[in-house]
Amino acid sequence: MDEKMKKIIFIVLGAFVLIFFILFLVSSCSKKYNPEALELEIMSSAKEYYSSHKDELPNKNGVITLSLGDLVNKGIIKELDKILDKNTTCSGSLAIENNNDYYSYSPILNCTTNGETYKSENLKELLLDNVVTSGNGLYSIGDSFYFRGDKVDNYLVFDSKLWRIIKINSDNTIKLIEAGRRDPVVWDDRYNEEVGASIGKNNYVFENLNSRVKDTLDEIYKNESVLSNDAKGYIKETTLCIGKRNMEETSNDGSIECSSRLDNQYLGLLQLNEYMLASLDSSCTSASTVSCSNYNYLADFENSYWTLTANSENTSQVYKINSTIMSTGANNTGMARLVINIGENTSVKGTGTEEDPFVIVGFKNEIKK
Repeated sequence: MDEKMKKIIFIVLGAFVLIFFILFLVSSCSKKYNPEALELEIMSSAKEYYSSHKDELPNKNGVITLSLGDLVNKGIIKELDKILDKNTTCSGSLAIENNNDYYSYSPILNCTTNGETYKSENLKELLLDNVVTSGNGLYSIGDSFYFRGDKVDNYLVFDSKLWRIIKINSDNTIKLIEAGRRDPVVWDDRYNEEVGASIGKNNYVFENLNSRVKDTLDEIYKNESVLSNDAKGYIKETTLCIGKRNMEETSNDGSIECSSRLDNQYLGLLQLNEYMLASLDSSCTSASTVSCSNYNYLADFENSYWTLTANSENTSQVYKINSTIMSTGANNTGMARLVINIGENTSVKGTGTEEDPFVIVGFKNEIKK
């Protein structure tokens, strides 16, 4: 073999070695995910994929569930053996919900690494693991589950704001109330013919005319700088109970409040019976009972806030919470403390305590001041 041929062979072999070495480096440097990081990768990759495949998203108020295999087949994530440590195995799925054409992405993983397990936590299941029959905690009442007491682990950070969990509804959605501060607003300040003054009318909605507080909630929902589009993906459509009650009514099962309903809503306020149910004081029997503020986390918020419930004894007064229950003119001011319902597929981190609140996977846990 002449020197020229030897040189060619040497160059070819060298090229093959170099290519093999580059491929080895690329393979060894391929990003590996632990289970918690895989959750976030699934969410971000799915959002990117569906931004250009909108026709594959669920219809309004619908949900689709994709297995990890489905995500690999669609090219949303790489094959698991290429992105997970060799000692880690995972199964699971991703639920995508359409809420008024905003979307939530909730991954559920079950992974094992060297014998240790990692499981995504579902908010509803976590809450139902701690139902109580006495003391502070989550109670089964009728076909729903309510938090009651003044020391309850029902804190949740959502959209960089702190919320408290009120209940698990009969349809498995989860009801929240905003715990932070908002600027005070009037419930209504229109001219009231019956009173003969601009003291407001206590109809939340009447003949398609909104109260001022209903207009406020509608504006908040539309404003992305106040409520992000990512957050709206988790907010379920609901029916608001807008019935009126008098000060001495003793029923607190919601039948009075739900005697009048408003469908297809996304933001609301607290129903008065929900405030009463949150108290562990057995003497809390009506809106006129001062002791309803005892052993009641909903009495501990700073600043007075409006309820959704008006006083049936007149046309101008609405119930407001200022530690105790007050019946006051609709043209007075109070916070429009948002109440929302989120879906049952919601994945979270945390324990729900004030020091370690639940945080929805994919959201920041910092609270905006």
